[in-house]
Amino acid sequence: MESSITITHMFADKSDHTRFRRMVLPLKPKTGLGSIGSFSNLFVNHILNDNSGDIKMQFAITPVPEKSKGEGPKLAHTAPRRQLVITLDGYLEFKSCDVKDLGREHLTIIKRGDILLADDLEGAGHEWRFLEDDAGKMYPWIRCYVHPGEEYEQFISKLRNEEQKN
Repeated sequence: MESSITITHMFADKSDHTRFRRMVLPLKPKTGLGSIGSFSNLFVNHILNDNSGDIKMQFAITPVPEKSKGEGPKLAHTAPRRQLVITLDGYLEFKSCDVKDLGREHLTIIKRGDILLADDLEGAGHEWRFLEDDAGKMYPWIRCYVHPGEEYEQFISKLRNEEQKN
């Protein structure tokens, strides 16, 4: 059973370039009351009593671009807010803008099931494009945005570098 969930953290570094870092959210086994499996801590706003309305969600679909119109959106931008982007379907490449050496910290592949923590609120930003799978097919990018609000700091404090996973 998985003991963590990998999250790609997209953030702006001190030179205002977007970077990508693999992080993990630790999970603990849980059973009882219909909860069988591994779960993260529950993220709650300790200032409020009922936590109603703290976390906001939004779903989105970007259709596959027509072949005659190129690869799709390449608009360089920063994240509009701190948010988790949970990819339900699609296969995409994200890369830092204004960076010549696109190593692991400046380029990442996002696919079905991946979670991206968008946190590059300032700087040069990032851009993305659709990729073809091994069969040469592109898929619409279907995703869920989760805006953690006040729980962001608590959430990020639970993440650790992927190298520290084991």
